[in-house]
Parts: sequence; structure tokens; C-alpha cells
Amino acid sequence: MEPKRARAASVIAYLLLDLVVVFLFIYAGRETRGAGLGERLVAGLPFFIGVLVGWAAGRVWQAPRAVLWKGIIVWGSTAAVGMLLRLVTGEPTDSRFVFITFIALGVFLIGWRGAAWVLDVLFGRVFPKVVDEKYRK
Repeated sequence: MEPKRARAASVIAYLLLDLVVVFLFIYAGRETRGAGLGERLVAGLPFFIGVLVGWAAGRVWQAPRAVLWKGIIVWGSTAAVGMLLRLVTGEPTDSRFVFITFIALGVFLIGWRGAAWVLDVLFGRVFPKVVDEKYRK
């Protein structure tokens, strides 16, 4: 595979990963109500849109695994746009649901990026900067 195609494939894979972890959040929430797959997908639509808005607004394709700031932008956008669209469509958005949504989406969307970074560090692909090079003598 040529480098541009490989890069495009990996970016698409990371976008799909974001969508899958959001679906897992929706799946877990709707599991308590015994909802079917179709109902879960419809319930997740505002959050899926939030992921896409975050990717576009943050230009996440440039560094999809970056925890700071790309991951935070996707997390905030997914939760905020999802809640706003739920509010507009008349879906429940009580304070407990908003709190749980922000926390759970943060764990999912920041979590996989953090885990990827840790694995990169452990297996030598990335070395964390402890001290900026200009301060070393």
C-alpha cells in the first residue's frame, strides 16, 4: 500500500473507532431498557453527528490519536452536540444523564487515545518529552 493510502486507511480506522466507542456507550445505556439495534442507532445519531463535527472542527485527521487537543475536541463536541441535538428533538436531557454522558464519553474517547499513547511509549515508538531539548546541556 502506498503511504497516502495507508495514511487514509488509518485515519478512517480511527474515525470508525471513535464511532464504535460512542456506539458502545449508547449500547450500554440502552441495554438497561431492552432496546433493539435500530433504536440504539437512532438514539446514537446525535452523538455520531457530534463525533463528525468534532473531527471537522478540530481537523482531527491530522493527528487522530492525539490525546491533547484532538481527543479533547472530539470528546467535547460529541457530548455537547449530542446533548444539544437531544434537547432540540425533545429527548430527555436531565442533569444526571448529562453528567454520565460527559464522563463516559470522556473515558471512551480519551481513553483509547491514552491507551494507544501508553502502548507507543512502552514499545518504543514514542518517547515522552520530560524536559524540553532547549533546557538540556
